[in-house]
Amino acid sequence: MMLNKIDDISDNLLVTRIRQNDKNAFKILYNRYSRKIYFFSLKFLGNNFETEELVQSVFINVWETRESLDTAGSVKSYIYRSAVNYIINYLKRKSVRTRFMELQIHKEDFESNNTYEQVFFNDLEKTINSVVGALPPGQQKIFRLSRFEGLTHKEIAGKLDLSVRTVENQMYRALKTIKTILKERYFLY
Repeated sequence: MMLNKIDDISDNLLVTRIRQNDKNAFKILYNRYSRKIYFFSLKFLGNNFETEELVQSVFINVWETRESLDTAGSVKSYIYRSAVNYIINYLKRKSVRTRFMELQIHKEDFESNNTYEQVFFNDLEKTINSVVGALPPGQQKIFRLSRFEGLTHKEIAGKLDLSVRTVENQMYRALKTIKTILKERYFLY
């Protein structure tokens, strides 16, 4: 079956085709919802870069879990639910980062009183550094360029002579590994 008339194709048919590894059906689904998810999420995140990462993460997740997608369910609801979960996790991480930065700013006040939060954040920093150090060398390099040096995926791709898609996939895998370990250890996500 040719998927030519994009507006005439139901989401359920697209999901059926995506479950069969049809990249064209996935592209149609992406084109149908990516802008909607972007503008929905931007209201909460207020950051173009994070919002773009959210859209990429949501659709990477759709593709990677395609075999378990429910053909009878609403893929639109699934996509929005994924976006909402990402937003919640982002806001939690941002809250932790903000608290960490406040502690760093007032470090002099806390040095004499080794608070629980200091111990927690020191342990968290060590854990993150340890997890990043244990990533495969390519993922580690891409992660460090992105998170520690602030390069965009496109800049990293150019610097390492990789495709932007490869950089995105490696970042996704690195973040997934880090999130899993932090979730197990700190119940953060």
